[in-house]
Amino acid sequence: MNLEGMLDNQEYEAIWKKYCGYIDLSIEEVMDIQERLLLEQIELLSNSYIGEKIMGKGVKPKSVEEFRSIVPLTTYEDYSDILLNKQEDKLPSKTKYWIQTTWKGGSHPIKLAPFSEEMVKEHKKCMIAGLIFATCEKKWQVNIRRNDSFLYGMAPLPYLTGMLPHIVEEEIKFNYLPPLAEAENMSFEERNIKGFQLGLERGIDLFFGISSVLIRIGESFANRSSNKKDSMMKGYKPKNVKMWYRLITAYLKSKIYKRQILPKDIWKLKGLLCAGTDSKEYKEKLEYYWGKKPIEVYGGTEITFVATETFGDKGMTFYPDVNFLEFIPEKESLKSLQDNSYVPQTVLLNELKAGERYEIVTTKLKGGVFVRYRVGDIIECTALDNKEYGIYQPQIRYVDRISNVIDLAGFTRITSDTMETSINNSQLPVKEWVVSKEYKDREPVLHLYCELEGLAITADQAKLRIRKALGEVDHDFKDMEQLLNRDALIVTILKEGSFKKLKSKKELRISKVNPGEEVIKLITS
Repeated sequence: MNLEGMLDNQEYEAIWKKYCGYIDLSIEEVMDIQERLLLEQIELLSNSYIGEKIMGKGVKPKSVEEFRSIVPLTTYEDYSDILLNKQEDKLPSKTKYWIQTTWKGGSHPIKLAPFSEEMVKEHKKCMIAGLIFATCEKKWQVNIRRNDSFLYGMAPLPYLTGMLPHIVEEEIKFNYLPPLAEAENMSFEERNIKGFQLGLERGIDLFFGISSVLIRIGESFANRSSNKKDSMMKGYKPKNVKMWYRLITAYLKSKIYKRQILPKDIWKLKGLLCAGTDSKEYKEKLEYYWGKKPIEVYGGTEITFVATETFGDKGMTFYPDVNFLEFIPEKESLKSLQDNSYVPQTVLLNELKAGERYEIVTTKLKGGVFVRYRVGDIIECTALDNKEYGIYQPQIRYVDRISNVIDLAGFTRITSDTMETSINNSQLPVKEWVVSKEYKDREPVLHLYCELEGLAITADQAKLRIRKALGEVDHDFKDMEQLLNRDALIVTILKEGSFKKLKSKKELRISKVNPGEEVIKLITS
């Protein structure tokens, strides 16, 4: 029986157990599930070409320990020749969806990831769990319903978020605003305007998207609602008394509080689900615009859903049956970035330490292809449990990408090669440079520190040339600034000889990207 049928029968306890019951498992039970599903996945992999390529011909580990000792850590390069050519006959299971993302710093502009039927089922289950947590205040509470109005804030297929509406409808029907067939062929602004107008008629219950995009949608609504010439409601006439009431009430609230009309003045959301880099920085602002505390989920194209917030503020809980999870301690991760020949050690979920950071390593279960895969994400174990809510599993938060990549608002990833090419294309005589991800007014920015040779130019003039070149090299950066209406670049021109200060610090291993606070202090002092 699907979710709609269970809701019709008011089987709320059964719904909770099916979708959210994993949070009641002990860590020992979670590790048992991890081992059982890993061994099932090894069986599938051993019978496939890609599995033999990664694990070795005739290799079939019989335990977690053996698997970790003989199977190497991998990156997308290990799979690209097969996946980018969609060679399905070499995969461990039949592909239902091919999902796409960008591949910054890779040998191809995009990465493709295959989703098997079983993976899609688990992905759907995780999404529904996230929506249940986003709409409830305590255990056993299930507040989502058939035909809830769902404001469309997602990137369409072939991106990961675009798959969700299509697979969730097998379990429960939502009214998407705008309807899927229209939304997937609209621009960002067109979707917003149409979605808000339909929201006035039908209400808005649910909202899911990348945190930075949700902020932009909230800002766009507020700014344009106060601009009569460019209002989102321009030319729109409420069709009934209920709609008039919503608008008049929102207008009065804005006058009382002496501010713009905000989305929360018109709609009372059931649930707000957010994802993406820097979500932690955006949550307060999200609640300000939408009037609902957001629930964060963590995942990605190659790893699908990994974890979700549940109750309280301790962090996210891992889904136990989506990926086999390993973790590289941060020191080990940094050492391997500095020395490509170094093989870092991993720990398991039950070996995490509170307050420590780790690079996550995943083996995709349920017929997936990625094995001991270094996706490039850093997480922090915030606590070993969430006892207050009866959760006895490690709690985590997503921190960022590994230090040699800068992720800005979940939109673009800046690498050393990206910056080097952009600087060269700018034709600025840059002698030395480093670039760092920083925060300005709680917004992520790209800060370039550079030393010029023989050219008198202001930082603002240099910034114009760098921005133009960077936008041509990395279209996602340009799109991000335009879509989010952000100035995401800072350029600081340093005094001649600033980088010479680093030569006396031989113990420092200088990285061009995210060199660290000590390096920044030295070159700017």
